Amino acid sequence: MTAKSKMSAPQLTADLTEANWNEVLKDEDHELVGATVVGASYEHEVLEKCILSKVVLRGCSFAGTVFERMDMTDVVLENCDLSNAVLEKAIIHRVHFKDCKLTGLNLSKANTGSVTFEHCIMNLSDLVEASLKQVRFEDCSLQNANFYGSKFKEVELLSCDLNETDFNETTLKGMDISTCTFERADIPTYALAGCTVSPEQAIGFAKLLGLIVK
Repeated sequence: MTAKSKMSAPQLTADLTEANWNEVLKDEDHELVGATVVGASYEHEVLEKCILSKVVLRGCSFAGTVFERMDMTDVVLENCDLSNAVLEKAIIHRVHFKDCKLTGLNLSKANTGSVTFEHCIMNLSDLVEASLKQVRFEDCSLQNANFYGSKFKEVELLSCDLNETDFNETTLKGMDISTCTFERADIPTYALAGCTVSPEQAIGFAKLLGLIVK
């Protein structure tokens, strides 16, 4: 069964209240539940703890902000900017990033499950040693992204730009990257075992192995 068929969408209620990001900052636990936040700007700050549950964020900017102990469950982010934000060791479950700018986003050692990145710019993003379970990257730019040492389980890469992406110390077994494009990607041969690629990609990898393709 594919990751797409098993993934769970964010579980949101129909009666979300409109909220201001300041409500998160004023709350002792920095927690927001069952709300929609539109147009918030909280850039280049440090937030020691943040818990978001059943929340929709639209047109918000958190560029350069360090979120320590971030916990997101059942969250949708639309047209948000998290460029160079730090979500290291974050817990992210049933979250949908759509049309977001995530250039340089730090998700190293994050624990993610049932997460979708759709039409997102993720160039130079850092997912080193992240745990990615049932995660879908769809029509995303992942140029120079770093997946070094990440653990993949039921991960989909669909129509993504993987140019110069680093997959060292990980494995693409069971994955299909045939719809993705790249001129060069840092994918060692051991990571390719059991991975589905297009005929054109297969020729390119064969050349890297020193094979002569007729």
